[in-house]
Amino acid sequence: MTHPLTPADLAEIHRTLALFAHVFDNRDIDGLRLVFTDDVTVDIGHSANRSFHGIAEFAEYTRGKSDATPDHHTLNTAVVVDEHGRVQARSRYIGINPEGRLTSGEFLDILERTPDGWRIRYRRSLARVPRPEGTAAATSAFPLSKEFG
Repeated sequence: MTHPLTPADLAEIHRTLALFAHVFDNRDIDGLRLVFTDDVTVDIGHSANRSFHGIAEFAEYTRGKSDATPDHHTLNTAVVVDEHGRVQARSRYIGINPEGRLTSGEFLDILERTPDGWRIRYRRSLARVPRPEGTAAATSAFPLSKEFG
C-alpha cells in the first residue's frame, strides 16, 4: 500500500469486519462476497486444524454449519498497516450459543482493497474461551508475519 489509510478506508474496513457476523450467522452465502476475496484462506485454530481455501470452500462450511454454532459479535478492532504494506486487523469476538453460553476469541485478518471495496483475504480465528482447564488462551503474534497472505 503506497498511501495511508483514510477515515473512509477505516470505516469500510470496520463495516466489512462487522458484516461477517451477519452473513455467516445467517448462512447468507451470497453475502460472503461482501466480506471475503474469492481466494480467501480461513484458518480456524492456532495450528489451523480447520483450513478453508477459497470462498467456495468456505461457503460449503458456512452452508453446513451446525445450528448450535454461536452467533458472533465482533468488537475491539485494531487496524494497522504492517511493515510489508499489508492492512491487518485484530478483533475480539463474542459468541453466544443457543443455550446462552458464551465463547470468545480473536479474528486476525489481512485485508485488501478490491474493485468492490475492502475484503478479507486471510483470516485466522482463535478461540480463547472456553478452553480446557489449566491451559492458556491461544495467542498469535500481531501483525501476522509475511508468510500469511
